[in-house]
Amino acid sequence: MTLNSIFFILVYMPIALLVFHIVPGKAKLPVLTAAGLCFYATSGPVSLIYLGVSVLFNYLTGIELEILKKNDEKKKAFTALAASVAANLFMLGIFKYTTAAMPLGISFFTFSAISYLADVYRGEAPGQTNLLKFTVYLTFFPKIISGPIVRYADFHKQLDNLKVSAASLRDGAQMFLAGLMKKVLLADRLGVGFAELTAAGVNTGSAAWLGVVFFSLQLYFDFSGYSDMAIGLSKMFGFEINPNFDYPYYSSENVSIFWRKWHISLGEWFKHYVYFPLGGSRVSSRRIVLNIMIVWTLTGLWHGSTLNFLFWGLYNGGLVLLDKFFLGKYMKRLPVPLRVGITVFAVCMGWVFFFNPSLGASFMYFGRMLGGGTAVGAGVAGSVFVRNIALLIVSVIGCTSVPKNIFEEIFYRRGFRSGNRVFYILFAVAASALLLLTIAELIGSTNTTFLYAQF
Repeated sequence: MTLNSIFFILVYMPIALLVFHIVPGKAKLPVLTAAGLCFYATSGPVSLIYLGVSVLFNYLTGIELEILKKNDEKKKAFTALAASVAANLFMLGIFKYTTAAMPLGISFFTFSAISYLADVYRGEAPGQTNLLKFTVYLTFFPKIISGPIVRYADFHKQLDNLKVSAASLRDGAQMFLAGLMKKVLLADRLGVGFAELTAAGVNTGSAAWLGVVFFSLQLYFDFSGYSDMAIGLSKMFGFEINPNFDYPYYSSENVSIFWRKWHISLGEWFKHYVYFPLGGSRVSSRRIVLNIMIVWTLTGLWHGSTLNFLFWGLYNGGLVLLDKFFLGKYMKRLPVPLRVGITVFAVCMGWVFFFNPSLGASFMYFGRMLGGGTAVGAGVAGSVFVRNIALLIVSVIGCTSVPKNIFEEIFYRRGFRSGNRVFYILFAVAASALLLLTIAELIGSTNTTFLYAQF
């Protein structure tokens, strides 16, 4: 089950929200726990068993760390932290980099568990003695499959004060719908075009270049759409989760800024738990280079075990270093639109390593882009472009903050603040119509899987 499945939207989500909001305060945590475990159980019994083991192991380890810290046994606490982090990463490696069946979302909830252990060890959050509260943190179903990766230090305070206002319900539902529309109306359709451009027999330079455009847009709307759905759904349950995307294709003047705006929660995780402990930028230039490359090597390996993901990480780490130590001073002299264009181009070239199944296939794809293909299927690129030109225009506009600014101007500054009941009715009718349109499109869609669910 995924957040964009018909069953989830029409059955599971309404029931979970209804039960959560009608039960008394003490029963809300058990409801969230049951909702998370039932949601995850649809991925299979093996995945559910492993998740349960992970919950118990990290819960007990957190209690041990808290006791050791209170007894001022720093060496034992560090040893316990290192051993537990190593165990989490070892199991992640077993499932992710071998032929074992990989539990759904294992990369996301493993990093969440490590966040908990590190925050307890550092004293940034207390060890959680309430098993229900810890289970909710690790199994909260809006984020368990594809994130965002929420730091325990940011999440645990909200567990003690679950309050949902009418405004948070409204804003959460609105955000969920916006994310669903991104996924169904944009990402899924872009995915169909990308599949046509990369199908067997389509071997031309124009198709290859256009394929990069389609995939770059598809990945953005797919993942940012899921993030919006997860954040909106969390808001409806009383949890505030920070945005995971900040218009990276629209406002990134260099690659460093781009990666601070793309998959923000993953970048923050690596910054807090890898980059800063290594010394961050408070060390020599040589050590900074090493620290950045370590982070990006791990980022590539987090995404997958094949060499193309490792190369993707090294490629982006190299871009960051190039910008930081050489190109940055020259880029600042260029007009902002040109800086953004260069940044987006460089990042999108990296997606070639991301969507191809192997490193060899990636370089073959680059060969096609440089004119190494054949004339077979020469008309496909033109046909796909013409049939999807409106979709591409809407998608490019959707990468900017323009739609959000227009929406806020109309509905918040002039609408909700006015208190006009007619406006509320019209808004509800419009939202319902958009939901029905999206569901109708979803029913006929053949490309409904979230790309980041595989991680």
